[in-house]
Amino acid sequence: MLSTGKTRGLARSAATAAATIALLTGGATAAQAADAHFVPEATEAGWDGTAATVTFQEVDVALDADATVISVQVTVDVHVTCTRGQSVLDIRKSATALEVAEYPIAEDGTVAGTAKLPLEVKGLKVPGYACVTRHLSITAALEDFWTGATLVHKT
Repeated sequence: MLSTGKTRGLARSAATAAATIALLTGGATAAQAADAHFVPEATEAGWDGTAATVTFQEVDVALDADATVISVQVTVDVHVTCTRGQSVLDIRKSATALEVAEYPIAEDGTVAGTAKLPLEVKGLKVPGYACVTRHLSITAALEDFWTGATLVHKT
């Protein structure tokens, strides 16, 4: 017998799998909630070197469900300069992480969420060199599988 927590986890996994299958077969039933959209001003993305955190809000969600499925893809681009004596290395690296999860829909039709994705950019430190970050950019791409709402947020 499954515990309530395991049952909820299986239900979420099944819902996520169903959403993915529906999209891949060309049929998210939602083109759907045409007024639903992510609020750019309520979207933030950050990165601490090992994980990216994205907070977001979607409004005007009108689905016959308690939750919706949202994908969050984060790409981090980093430019570092490393020096040792007269030797200078310019390094540009990037990494991407993706999370697909269910988020509850509030009674007022809003979806507020925070996604925390493990994300590490390899090769930014060179033994024996002093490295300094010159540029960092974070791009978060949000998509609600059921409403069709999308947003690309860049920092």
